[in-house]
Amino acid sequence: MSFIDWSDSHEMLGLLSEFVADERQESTDDPARMHFLTMVLETLGELTGRIDERNDDESIARCRMILESANGEFSGDPVLEHIEACIEELERIRNRYDPTKKNQ
Repeated sequence: MSFIDWSDSHEMLGLLSEFVADERQESTDDPARMHFLTMVLETLGELTGRIDERNDDESIARCRMILESANGEFSGDPVLEHIEACIEELERIRNRYDPTKKNQ
């Protein structure tokens, strides 16, 4: 059994990507959601593909862009809830290591 290091933003973003990929796979009967999740997954893929070049602030900003780009049809989608939770955790990690950014 492996353990998830919740203080590792790289690992968290990877797990988020896996979740989105699984959700997309299960959405074959809903072409609109599948398209939406494909777009989310592409954005996450760009983010995780260059994760070593980005800091947590950039990752947070990209995740916020995903949330802002979601139209009303998907505003309550579980994937967006997970992205919001991921942002909260990334902010918690960032604030632990850089307390000057607590209110950003």
